Amino acid sequence: MPIKNKERGITLIELLIAMVLGIVVTGGIITVFATTVRYNSDNLQMIRLNQELRGVMSLISRDLRRAGYHNSAAVTTTYLDTFGGADTGTYGFDDCIYFAYDIDGDGVTEDTDYFAYKLEANEIKTGDKGIGAFNCTNADDWESLTEYDSTSDDRSDVQITELQFVPECSIAGGTVATGNFASCNAGTGVEVRNIIVTITGQVVTPVDNTVISRTLTETIKLRNDSGV
Repeated sequence: MPIKNKERGITLIELLIAMVLGIVVTGGIITVFATTVRYNSDNLQMIRLNQELRGVMSLISRDLRRAGYHNSAAVTTTYLDTFGGADTGTYGFDDCIYFAYDIDGDGVTEDTDYFAYKLEANEIKTGDKGIGAFNCTNADDWESLTEYDSTSDDRSDVQITELQFVPECSIAGGTVATGNFASCNAGTGVEVRNIIVTITGQVVTPVDNTVISRTLTETIKLRNDSGV
């Protein structure tokens, strides 16, 4: 008795179904992979932005906390007066600050004891004493603490959109005045002075051009209070 051959190949419909299922599965894998890459890219950029802003904030706050210090009681008042406060820059708010402290503790007033920070061209820069009265206008030797070039395609650069210094003071624990230190000069007693520092920066993700922004704010009490 002859044996019937029951083996046969797949039909065209089965082949089409298998192809469709394969495309769906492949598409799902690609979607998950693209989402993972985008998430990781955004996360890395956010981490880099946070590190950049926190590093600069730490540097500025460390210096501001020592503003007015001098290793000689006789000239401490002079150094406190040297703290000129904040200047309104090209951005329409107080984006530059200048002050002095005895950095090497030698009790001698030197050009290296003067410091300034400002926002310029979306970069935070630091400078030192120039010629003439020490202020943001006369400070020189500016160096960039952050890096940003608007003409470059390097999207790893952090663009600083805001650097603001707001003076805050109170007399003997009284009402807090914000805006400038001069507002406390009418009182008598010990003037407690703070600086509210705000830094805002942003980066662009390389995958989908998403703008990631972050703002840090810190209130810094000046090391030396002033008698008024």
